[in-house]
Amino acid sequence: MNKLFGILTTLIVLLALVSCDRDHDGKLGESYESQLYDIVTYNGLDIDNHAAFTLVGRDDEPNVELVTTVGAPDKVAPHDRVLLRYAINHKAADGSYWNINAMSVSRIISDSIRVNAKDINTYSMRPIKLISAWRSGEFINIHGQVEFTGKNRYLYMMIDKDTKYDETVKAYLIHELINTPEESVYYWRDFYLSVNVGVFKKDNVPCRTLRLYINDASANADNPTIIYRDFTIK
Repeated sequence: MNKLFGILTTLIVLLALVSCDRDHDGKLGESYESQLYDIVTYNGLDIDNHAAFTLVGRDDEPNVELVTTVGAPDKVAPHDRVLLRYAINHKAADGSYWNINAMSVSRIISDSIRVNAKDINTYSMRPIKLISAWRSGEFINIHGQVEFTGKNRYLYMMIDKDTKYDETVKAYLIHELINTPEESVYYWRDFYLSVNVGVFKKDNVPCRTLRLYINDASANADNPTIIYRDFTIK
């Protein structure tokens, strides 16, 4: 979805689940009491009216199709990226699909990367606490924490258009509270963001680096630091 939008509803629903169900060290793709947590793509219903998902491989690893016996999840549309909690019942011999028991499906912030319409320095980069950032296929994924306010906010990735065709493309995690006084900021809560960066392939420039700048408060909430993470886009 290519629009600015608040993430309040997503955070309320998602964070309630994460605070109860996140695994032991906060990392995705690891087992905890026979459960797995992954960001996946919802594909809609299969021919048996069961929800179907794709686990896009880390970096450029092969994708895995996830087959379930549950119906359509609430408030989720095909192609949305979601947080899936599940257990594996059976794996195909070639690993191309898994039959799973889907325990919960939660909406996350699902977006496409944007390009700045004004001076990049005029955008807000309110701090987050970065937990992890990784690429899976055409998606850059972030697990982190933001200050819970009970109000809407903007949170998305933006390319600096002046670097769009460079070998290293600069991008920024834009984060802005909307009409929220500082006294309305409460505590830090988890969020997940998954951004499609497939636009790079349309430029026909292979093997470029996407350098994502983040205002990170994970080491010291009172003194955040601008850091960056590099991702190779093939």
